[in-house]
Amino acid sequence: MSEVTCAVPIPKTPQELEQALQHYRETDLKGVELYCELQAICEATQTQTFAESDTDQVSGADSY
Repeated sequence: MSEVTCAVPIPKTPQELEQALQHYRETDLKGVELYCELQAICEATQTQTFAESDTDQVSGADSY
């Protein structure tokens, strides 16, 4: 099996990732193009760090 070389840039920011997802949804990709787009999106989601929000607390947790 031959190795596929992709030239699709990996999104670095959440905004770039959102744009990549939007492009993926709106474009009819096939074959290697589809694989490269999905690979870039997967790699981006694995490297994204999400800030924890102070609003994601369990209600009533301060009463324990």
